[in-house]
Amino acid sequence: MKPTFTPPSCSGCSKPAVLVPKLTRFRRGDRVLPFDGFIWQCPSACTDPQDGSAPYQFSTFELMEWEEAQAAVAWRERFGEAMPTLQRGRRPEDQRTVRVPVLLTPAEAERLDALRGKRPRGEFLRQLLGEPGRRAG
Repeated sequence: MKPTFTPPSCSGCSKPAVLVPKLTRFRRGDRVLPFDGFIWQCPSACTDPQDGSAPYQFSTFELMEWEEAQAAVAWRERFGEAMPTLQRGRRPEDQRTVRVPVLLTPAEAERLDALRGKRPRGEFLRQLLGEPGRRAG
């Protein structure tokens, strides 16, 4: 089933993006659910501002929520139970459940990448939000 969202605009050319299929794997413990999902793609073959690959592909919060809901249904059909929450060795009160989609200008992305070094962006940003007075950069 293909979602029916209003397409977002490509940040490079401002043309409406198109949905293209992609395979996503949802892993919970030793079980894996391959899921036929979707991703937005630039119709003009703009390059990805991160790595220069083309065509530029991206997701949106709305699309991620749709995919997770559809995967939960598929999980129940395949395994006969609700899809377990993603566990990464944290206490239940520390589970990451809030998504924060952020669009940056190319200059902001360069500054972020320079500050984070080799750390993943998410890890770097979480460190910025860590203990008061502690800097991540």
